[in-house]
Amino acid sequence: MTARLVDLVDLAVQRTYRCKDREYVRVARAVDGAQLRDRLHNARRSRNPAAQLHAGYVLWLLDHPETPNTRHVWRSRLSGPRA
Repeated sequence: MTARLVDLVDLAVQRTYRCKDREYVRVARAVDGAQLRDRLHNARRSRNPAAQLHAGYVLWLLDHPETPNTRHVWRSRLSGPRA
């Protein structure tokens, strides 16, 4: 089951943002591990700008579990520096 959820998160970050895509962060947090992070790092290195952005956001939230996944946080990450 975990592998299928990792696939789901990977697919969500690979596509152009759609309403409710931020909800996949909850799934990502539930299945966080090496397999998911490897996929997200690969997406960040891809030629797909949407994947780079979304994967970076999800990785950042995984590294900051105290941060809520809100519209405000998403917009702040879009407008600020992305480390």
